[in-house]
Amino acid sequence: MSENNALVIFGATGDLTFQKLLPALNRLSQLRPQLLQKIFLIGRQVDTLEAYLAYGDDRGLDRQHLDHILPKLEYVMMQAGEASAYGPLATKLTSFHGRFFYLATPANLFHLITEALTLSGCLSKDHPSHRCAYEKPFGDSGTAARVLNDLLHERLSESQLYRVDHYLAKPLIQALVKIRLQWQTAGMESLWQASHIKQVTLRAYESLGILSRGKFYDGTGALKDMIQSHLLETLALLTMDLPVRVDAVSDIQHHKISLIKAIEPIQAAIQFGQYDGYLLEANVNPSSITETFVYLPVTIQSPRWQGASFTIITGKKLSEKRTDITIEFHSGAKLVFEIAPSLGVRVSETGWEGFPPHTLRHLQALTRHPFAHEEAYVTIFQDFVLGNQTLFPTADEISATWRLIDDIQHTPRLPIRYQQEADVLPKKEHA
Repeated sequence: MSENNALVIFGATGDLTFQKLLPALNRLSQLRPQLLQKIFLIGRQVDTLEAYLAYGDDRGLDRQHLDHILPKLEYVMMQAGEASAYGPLATKLTSFHGRFFYLATPANLFHLITEALTLSGCLSKDHPSHRCAYEKPFGDSGTAARVLNDLLHERLSESQLYRVDHYLAKPLIQALVKIRLQWQTAGMESLWQASHIKQVTLRAYESLGILSRGKFYDGTGALKDMIQSHLLETLALLTMDLPVRVDAVSDIQHHKISLIKAIEPIQAAIQFGQYDGYLLEANVNPSSITETFVYLPVTIQSPRWQGASFTIITGKKLSEKRTDITIEFHSGAKLVFEIAPSLGVRVSETGWEGFPPHTLRHLQALTRHPFAHEEAYVTIFQDFVLGNQTLFPTADEISATWRLIDDIQHTPRLPIRYQQEADVLPKKEHA
């Protein structure tokens, strides 16, 4: 890429930037040194780059992983909430054709910063190389997300907006659509429907609690933190109708939206939990009923999936850290996509007798597939700069997922106190 590109990070003094964003940018600069020429770090805590790096030393910054980007870094001390502060930044950006703004800030600053960037001339609407990325959460309800999208659309076109969900950039999640397209080529896509598949279970288990995120988490909960974005999007990629081509971004987005709109929660079977000790965590309301565990069974109202069962389970302070997708066939065969902590595919040895002979051979080959272990944020930054929106939910997708979450929250539920998942899972899940 020959353009002269600058990346600007708002929220540069946050833990996310020190622990995830800067190491990912360093790796990207190692892989593609000409992609970004300058990285501006916006903050108000300190006044020089050296002071910034020292500030990061106590917040998880590993300076050994800055060697490729250190010459590109420039710290800019400014108040993001003051419109008058953007003039000097606009001057610094004058020589850069490609301008990419990454907002790792609270969502209540998204519109304010975007408006200031456009009014100051840093960012121009409809410019093909001017883009803005926003870290989740994108709103905290369907109404809030809709208002935020409307405000941003006044300043930028949808093609310039990149709503970040790092989960979708995990290697195996990225590969889901490509794998299914390969199955279609191999004549196996016809197996991917309710006539063959009985149950699909998405699990995202964490062994740790909320750590130091009490203030954020107590106002969010597991339903919004994990399911609204990460897991609903994953379910959509797994079960949507296939686009004609994997690189047809608009087709992928269209099929995802259609699938999400077809998801219906089984309200009477939903279960919330709260781990024992949560109320003692720092910055948590001692009478909080925020859920740290969700058991969410759903159906998908489409001809392909009529009759199949789908369950999303996520929680903190569980027996293990594990993220996976288990597909159970009517024949007894099982296919498991392991996302974390290991990465790969497992296939049961039995249950494939009635399938075409090449099915098991193809799936066994998948178990030996060398899935890339690249950090998700490396992919996010690369796609952001190159203009690939496949991994970034659209405004319509955000609205569709929030409609589902709002529907679930419409019915009040008190969480069950738990010490392990067996305390809160339905008996059939751990029998």
